[in-house]
Amino acid sequence: MAKRVYCLYRVSTKQQVEKDDIPMQKQRCHEFAADKDDWEIVKEFSEKGVSGFKVSAKDRDAIQEIQKDAAAGKFDILLVFMFDRLGRKEDETPFVVEWFVKNGVEVWSAEEGQQRFDNHVDKLLNYIRYWQASGESIKTSIRTKTRLAQIVQEGRFRGGCAPYGYKLVKNGRTGKKNRELYDIAVEPTEAVTVQKIFELSDRYGYGGRKISSSLVEEGIVNMRTGEPFHYSSIQNILRNIMYIGILRSGETQSEIFSELQIVEPEQFQRVEKAREQRSAEYEEKCAAAAQTVELADGEEIEVSRPDRMCPRRNVGRTLLSGNVYCGHCGGRIFASTARKSHHAMNGEVRERIPIYKCYNRTQHRDLCDGPSTYRAEKVDQVVDSILSGIFFRAKDVKESELLKRQITSTTTAYQKQLKAVKAEYVKSSKELSKWEGLMLDSIEGTCVFTPEQVKKRMDVVQQSVNDLSAKIEDLQNKATETAELTEEIKAEHQRLLSWAEVYDGASLEEKKMVASYLIKAVTISQNYGIRIDFNITEAQYLSGMEMM
Repeated sequence: MAKRVYCLYRVSTKQQVEKDDIPMQKQRCHEFAADKDDWEIVKEFSEKGVSGFKVSAKDRDAIQEIQKDAAAGKFDILLVFMFDRLGRKEDETPFVVEWFVKNGVEVWSAEEGQQRFDNHVDKLLNYIRYWQASGESIKTSIRTKTRLAQIVQEGRFRGGCAPYGYKLVKNGRTGKKNRELYDIAVEPTEAVTVQKIFELSDRYGYGGRKISSSLVEEGIVNMRTGEPFHYSSIQNILRNIMYIGILRSGETQSEIFSELQIVEPEQFQRVEKAREQRSAEYEEKCAAAAQTVELADGEEIEVSRPDRMCPRRNVGRTLLSGNVYCGHCGGRIFASTARKSHHAMNGEVRERIPIYKCYNRTQHRDLCDGPSTYRAEKVDQVVDSILSGIFFRAKDVKESELLKRQITSTTTAYQKQLKAVKAEYVKSSKELSKWEGLMLDSIEGTCVFTPEQVKKRMDVVQQSVNDLSAKIEDLQNKATETAELTEEIKAEHQRLLSWAEVYDGASLEEKKMVASYLIKAVTISQNYGIRIDFNITEAQYLSGMEMM
């Protein structure tokens, strides 16, 4: 009776599929089986583009089906071109092979013969074979990653489909096999749409779905498909660093190539930061960071207030989102709506008006003794008026005077901190000297502390001295690095001037973005007491507050 043979062929890349590697494996296995008098190939499996190193056997459909048939006794021999076609995982593949043998299936390679398990030497050789195969895969992976990293650093396209906004062009460059290679270039018509997508995200704070619907309203479609942009495609565009002219391969990034740049790096960074700050992960990350704030009654408490430069949500009719807090409990205030009229008569439509609500007062009344709601119109009018005043005064501020005032203020603040840290350093150094003197006494037995106790305290004080020394160096550097500070102040001032030109006529979405960028926190208390803390120091100054 003929032995029933299953054949498995596998290639790990699409290039191997195109090069007819599987037909080569199939032909060799058929020739090998034909040389056996009692072998009959009854079933064949082909895995195309499946890595034997990266993909586990439990995730490979062909292996799972073959194992199922082996357990059912449907075949007698498993034949492969070479044993590494079964896999290249040193911690898995040897045991898969052994499993087949234990279940009555002979495992053969057309090039390497039969894998047996008659003794410990067979088991060791089986393991060594796949350990070597795994090592080869690792070395191949390292060589590939290194070469791809070199390619992008040289400013050349590493291959694949061109992202939207780019096109593949041939510039006469050839590869090792004399085949003409593609370079990548900006596709002007598509690039305009990419710029529009970033503008909607940066200027209005829109997410993927809102951008998609806005593009549809303007009659803009994906030129490659003729269909509207899917929101997931827009999200992929917003996170692709290539649009600022940087090529990437894994963790390796190139310098910025201006000829590939579609959006400005500053705009990309703002969009990236906005996307991050709207994520649930960001809220969780910031939850552990506590800040000390003063309540309306003078009490100081610790609260969690995530730093954000964009609104938490950019929908609704309120100006503020994600940066509004209660002055009585320190908790978050969120935007909502309420009925303007509670007694509708004669078919009157009940109008809903925007309000701000204290979360603690609404959900946990025992945690807050302040009002539960505030009319958003009153709060927003105050904030809007302050912002308009800041932009009005910004036009009259001379950049030179602003730089002088702000640099002086900042340097003074650093010097004040430096003085305090140096005092702590002297104090800790004296304490360290005292404990060093006590160490000899403790060894001689004339001290109330044991050497272990003295050493333990010395380590703590020494760490404190080291930390204070590093902090002193950091503050000294900051106090002297005025050039970097100057550029930051100039950028802030220019940003304020650009907003000043458009703020009064801006849409609510645009005003929300500006307000969120400028304002760190708005604290509301009873009788509409409003305190504003700014992200930008110039805004604090122009609103009549101290800059530091």
